[in-house]
Amino acid sequence: MVHTLADWLHRHALPLEVLLVVVSALVALYADTIRHFLSLPPQKLSTWILKARLLSANSKLFNLCECQNNPFITLLYISRTFILVSILGSLFIGGLFLEVVALRSAARGDTEFYSRFHQNMDISLALVFIVVVCCRLMLLGGFLYRLRNFKGYDHRLMAEVAGLEERLGISDETPSRPVAE
Repeated sequence: MVHTLADWLHRHALPLEVLLVVVSALVALYADTIRHFLSLPPQKLSTWILKARLLSANSKLFNLCECQNNPFITLLYISRTFILVSILGSLFIGGLFLEVVALRSAARGDTEFYSRFHQNMDISLALVFIVVVCCRLMLLGGFLYRLRNFKGYDHRLMAEVAGLEERLGISDETPSRPVAE
């Protein structure tokens, strides 16, 4: 069974690598919404997704407002992103060192240590690290750009929040009306 699975993985390595990289990019870009989605209790899927998007938009608006008013909070927000990027970067560099060790051991011919499967795995993991780091840095750049142009962007974000609240049936005029599930 294990041999059959390994053979199947060898034959379909490229599509699986592409799928892994695309999924990791989507998860890195929508991490905030996914986190909010998983934090909500299970409910009807469309309502669940709308609530997660609403929480994500509210948190983005809150972070922008807080960072607009306080430079220390801006520094904390930026450092939080750079800590994640530095951890992923150090794991990537560690993976490069392991790659060099594996290649040297394979070049010596001591063992059949470095197979085609290991090559595919190394390439896909390297791509995942690069894609996740680039996506997180891109999100940080977008956040800083919005922070710089906050006065024009806050109205759009508030309109998005209001649109999501309207779709969920939540409004400021009706106090605590239950959400349709």
